Amino acid sequence: MSRRLLAVGLLCAGVGVGACYDLDPFLYSRTRVDHYTLPAEGETPEETVSPEQIEPVELVVDGQVRLGAAYVKSSQQPPRAYVLYFHGICCNLNQHISRPKGLANLGYDVLVFDYRGWGTSTNLEPTEPGLLADSQAALAWLSARAGVPADRILYYGRSFGTAVASQLAAHEPPAALVLESPFSSVQGLVRDSSNMDLPAGFFAKGSWDTEARVASLQGVPLLLLHGTADDFIRPEFSEHLYSVAHEPKQLVLVEGADHDSVPQRMGVDYARTLGAFLEGTRTRP
Repeated sequence: MSRRLLAVGLLCAGVGVGACYDLDPFLYSRTRVDHYTLPAEGETPEETVSPEQIEPVELVVDGQVRLGAAYVKSSQQPPRAYVLYFHGICCNLNQHISRPKGLANLGYDVLVFDYRGWGTSTNLEPTEPGLLADSQAALAWLSARAGVPADRILYYGRSFGTAVASQLAAHEPPAALVLESPFSSVQGLVRDSSNMDLPAGFFAKGSWDTEARVASLQGVPLLLLHGTADDFIRPEFSEHLYSVAHEPKQLVLVEGADHDSVPQRMGVDYARTLGAFLEGTRTRP
């Protein structure tokens, strides 16, 4: 998704369409494991919880696909809100449990899950329709567990997870949508790196058109968070998504933050921003 990697992919322009660089392995940089460790202790106190706050979960999609997942409970009960969390492209839950733990320490109950092909989930090739089915199963589980309608749940996507969260939002609108370090679409990534209007289909099977999905949402509060020093997915992507989104919407550009450090650079303003954004939405228990 970086400008450098896409530029390498565009070497196909000189060798023919049939030899184009395939972005799918990069979009879906998954790591398989036999089991999760799901560490309660994090690198910082803000990302450390007690072991009993983490509940391993297995989700079932259409009776056939199984997804590894974890429910991270806030020590504050009832929680401030319920969050369905969508992680980025790499690794698996062992690495992606940190951000949900941080959200739990801010008072939110969080369900985070590995998409098909990641972690312990059924080893199927990821596709846009497949990840939509995974997301819908996760939403149904969380709604049943929380005892609230699906439209009272917050979606939080980070990096590639912003595309998965936006796809679900277009089908099952949430109470609110948070996108941290999003991109607009595969087409947007290609255009951004090459300054050429090459078809996204040359590079990936999915379009992941977050721009169109965000533009279609009506009445869903949208919060965009992006670091100004992000050279992996540039902050201009969030600025563009903000321009096409409907009200209510908020864009927060975090000075000096790179792709991975938005909450850390925001400090106490991270909790304040989330809390103020969610005030008045239907996320509350």
